[in-house]
Amino acid sequence: MRDTFLRMLTNDERNVLYNMMDDDKEAGYRTKIILLKDERYTVPEIRKMTKIIMMST
Repeated sequence: MRDTFLRMLTNDERNVLYNMMDDDKEAGYRTKIILLKDERYTVPEIRKMTKIIMMST
């Protein structure tokens, strides 16, 4: 499996994403994935974390 490349987010972009998490549940889920990838989590780690998030909602 190849790693997905995302450039590092700027502080402004990160702030916009955090605001999106609060505004829309579906967008918040996708935003969480982008933020986790930006924090250098692997795909399997993100899958585990987002599965927990989805099960609790």
